[in-house]
Amino acid sequence: MGFDLHALDRATDGFFGAALDPTLWPAVLEKVSQASGSYGANIVPIEGRLLHTFIVTESLVPAMEDYFAGEWYKQDFRTRHVSMLRRAGVMLEQDFAGEDDFKTLDFYRAQARFDLRWSAMIGFSSGDDFLAFALQRRIEDGPYSRREAESLHRIRQKLMITARIMRDISASEVKGMATAFEMANVACVFFDRMGLVTTVNEKMRRLLGPDLQITQGQMRPTRKEDANAFDRRLKAVLGDGNLLASGEPEILLLSRKGRRPLIVRMQRLDGDLQDVFCHSCAFATVEDPEEKVRQRPATLTKLFGLTRAEAEIALMLAQGMTLHDIATHRTVSYQTARAHLKSIYRKTDTNRQPELSLLLAGIRMG
Repeated sequence: MGFDLHALDRATDGFFGAALDPTLWPAVLEKVSQASGSYGANIVPIEGRLLHTFIVTESLVPAMEDYFAGEWYKQDFRTRHVSMLRRAGVMLEQDFAGEDDFKTLDFYRAQARFDLRWSAMIGFSSGDDFLAFALQRRIEDGPYSRREAESLHRIRQKLMITARIMRDISASEVKGMATAFEMANVACVFFDRMGLVTTVNEKMRRLLGPDLQITQGQMRPTRKEDANAFDRRLKAVLGDGNLLASGEPEILLLSRKGRRPLIVRMQRLDGDLQDVFCHSCAFATVEDPEEKVRQRPATLTKLFGLTRAEAEIALMLAQGMTLHDIATHRTVSYQTARAHLKSIYRKTDTNRQPELSLLLAGIRMG
């Protein structure tokens, strides 16, 4: 059992198709496993938060679930050699451990329950993340050879290109979402799988201040209780807990000194399968209840057929200004302002100023 280099080259070309359609990853990994004489393969971050962020062949699912559920990753001393893997690019199991380790370490006993031992790891970067593409062989299959390790460097180049493609696609999608939120006058902030801020739109930047800041890549409410609640919710949304299913409120309130609290709603972005390649994995929208809705006369001209002058007067009336005040402000006669008012009432099918104000209050114009 060994590498079929021709089949392996064709199989790893599938990385580029999976970059555009991430649902293809399990099938691509399966083909790579077969071509390399492996029992299975997986892609997983090997730094920082590890849970719920891996791509794996079906053959390795039970072992990977046990790896995380049993917290064996905390005893996986291969993760202590990340710097070595960064330098070498490719490392084999025998680079990490020897026969005595296989016999005595609890980690390898746990792996042996699934008849696993030998791995070949390819280290590569995706943005700020460092990932490992790992091929796995069973105990009886024996280790990967040094000659096989040399072939894995070609795979590493393809992985790095693929990671860059997926990262750029994800970043472009996030940028588009942030722009869409900005156009809708909604403050938003995006987070990576580590909970670090990746993107903030201008509307969100205007809400930052003494009560809410971004420090060392983290969004931090000043009030300790708010900060703890924010962190718990973000971890839950990112998949490290079940707080969202425990009856906690849908929104978070972030206190502000002398002002009403900000209203925060968090949501995970779709695409669990490619989390390891994502620019951002979750986002939050933030609402300021004290903000006056930005109103645009053009909305009323389109909606009710008002003239520009009528739309501006309607907005002033909705803000509580009297007709005399409006006439003075616009430097027109009271009679002219009154004529505009009659036309406004007719076009909006209203009869009194409070009725008009109530109507306009329900229309989002910014």
